Amino acid sequence: MLSQQTILVVDDDELLARMVAELLRVEGYEVWTAHDGLQGYSSYYQHQTQTVVTDIDMPELDGFEMMRCIRAINPCARAIYMSGAPEQYRRTLVTEAQNFGAAVLRKPFKGGDLFKLIESLAGDKTKPESYRYEWSPDQKRFVWKAAV
Repeated sequence: MLSQQTILVVDDDELLARMVAELLRVEGYEVWTAHDGLQGYSSYYQHQTQTVVTDIDMPELDGFEMMRCIRAINPCARAIYMSGAPEQYRRTLVTEAQNFGAAVLRKPFKGGDLFKLIESLAGDKTKPESYRYEWSPDQKRFVWKAAV
């Protein structure tokens, strides 16, 4: 069982949010869910999880707007953005990765890929500024390289 990490899953596709949450619970995470950006912000305000796994395109507040609100509470909040078309958000995702160490996961994804991202974010004790982020050759994720 993993350490008692806490995660908030936010997606307007309620079935996907429930499935991701159950997958994480089975692995030992404590998980809350929300179904739009406003609910996500409200849930974070109540639970202040270590990591937020969020869709980008949602009603009320999109994932980026929600994370801006959450970072007003906790500037160190970690985010994993999920999207079926992350290319259209490339510029904002690069900024999120550079400024906050955020990661991106292309839908559909495998559970193992999500677990790896969560663990890498949890284990990264260095400042995000010490890395240079680039879009991977397969266009599915950001990769970091140590700054020279």
